[in-house]
Amino acid sequence: MKFKFIVNILFFFICSTLVYSQDNVLRSGISNILNAKNPEDIGIRNAIQINADEQKPLEYGIVNDKDILWSTMIWEVIDLDERINFPLLYPVEFDIVGRERRPMLWWLRQEIEKGNLDVYDAGFDEGEFLEKVPKQDLASIFKIMIKTDEGNRRITEVKQELINIITDQENKYKSNPYENEISQEVKDNISKDSSFIKIFPYTIKNFESNYNLLTSREFSYEMFKGYVNVDEDGYSGEPVRIMQPGGYADPLTPEEVIEYNGVLEELIIDLFFIEGVDFYYKPLGYADVKQWLIKGLWYFDKKYSELIYRPIGLAPVTIPLSVEDSDPDGGGSSVIWAGNYEAPLVEGTDTDGDGVADIDEIDNYFTLVDNPDTDGDLFNDGDEINKWFTEPTDSASFPSQEMIDEFNKDPKEKKEEKTIKLRPIFWVYYPHAREILKKGRAFNDRNTSASKSFDDIINSRRFNAVIYKEENVYQNRNIKDYVPNNAFMRLLESERIKEKIRNFEHDMWSW
Repeated sequence: MKFKFIVNILFFFICSTLVYSQDNVLRSGISNILNAKNPEDIGIRNAIQINADEQKPLEYGIVNDKDILWSTMIWEVIDLDERINFPLLYPVEFDIVGRERRPMLWWLRQEIEKGNLDVYDAGFDEGEFLEKVPKQDLASIFKIMIKTDEGNRRITEVKQELINIITDQENKYKSNPYENEISQEVKDNISKDSSFIKIFPYTIKNFESNYNLLTSREFSYEMFKGYVNVDEDGYSGEPVRIMQPGGYADPLTPEEVIEYNGVLEELIIDLFFIEGVDFYYKPLGYADVKQWLIKGLWYFDKKYSELIYRPIGLAPVTIPLSVEDSDPDGGGSSVIWAGNYEAPLVEGTDTDGDGVADIDEIDNYFTLVDNPDTDGDLFNDGDEINKWFTEPTDSASFPSQEMIDEFNKDPKEKKEEKTIKLRPIFWVYYPHAREILKKGRAFNDRNTSASKSFDDIINSRRFNAVIYKEENVYQNRNIKDYVPNNAFMRLLESERIKEKIRNFEHDMWSW
């Protein structure tokens, strides 16, 4: 009896201690505001409040495949410029609000940087969760690379840059390290050299999203040699595809040339760019988040006779900044375009009037002094050298229509087209993020004491979104792929898909 009395006393003492203890768990701006003795106590709940308010995400029930009568997967974009979606974005600056107010990305970021939340498919818009971002790359997810003038120069001259690097490696080891037949001595020297950077074969990082014509993620040295196609005398010929050593050299199409060049640009950035010289990092600000992509499944559960939505994935979308984007004047005179381009003055005789001196054509560019278009691609040699930065002796190297349109466009008008460049920075699997988003509370401008968690907002679809892709037989193609160049018609197609989903449940009960 006495023992039981002592146990009850201890239990009462522990409970009393918990009641008056403080816990650094944030609730909302209104929490404890009427009881706080000090400003720093506002928004901090005591033990009683924690027990009363603590809620875990509502568990999803088990759904048997046989209970799903009908389903469709959709991808939507949540535009954060719309007022109804503001709770997912704001606040973007924390020095003017309390500790309890944070945007949705802040809650995910804390756990990602701690390594507690996996992220997938950085830079992809499919959300298929095929590739997990390695932990060593998590630190760079919330930073934006901005190329310097030197970095842009190296990108422009990427083909010659790689030729020079390979030549330096060949001179150092007295043998080309990428040829099939190299001596064991050379292999040993390379393995002992910690400064050696292996270039080929190169594994393409954004293979699925950026390349349509390449058939493999691996870019080989033979493919590079075919693209460069330099003969024994050092002249660059037409880019070709080399299937086998000594085999038939099939010319590359202009579209394939663009993709090959894109791989080389990715390679030079990935392996040889130096921070502080070729680029610098700008920390990702919360104001840089312009959209959220959300992938979800609509299905009709015949057990409950109800159409249900289940979120599958989330992705924050930002604008990949460049040097031009960082110019507050939208480019101005610092960006070369048709409105301010001036061909450089020719020093010396220019027989064919192409804008390049005869002595430079002979010694530097190997172009013809009596023909203004050496390679016959209908572009002046001087323009290819000074304006387009293409190869004047290579008929397959010429400016694309996209390059020409970009050159003729006023940089100030490009500010209005930034939405075209929006890219997701990563995807998170929604079931992994539910408990994190349940902790975060969105601001409620109708009643500040009754905030909603981000998990509640997503599951109850308290946001406005536009469908940009539906699961379909055409490899889940985007709406923009079959309704191009007409934003209004794409919006109507999105509404058609939405109505199809709504009408399914309605039709189930139509007699």
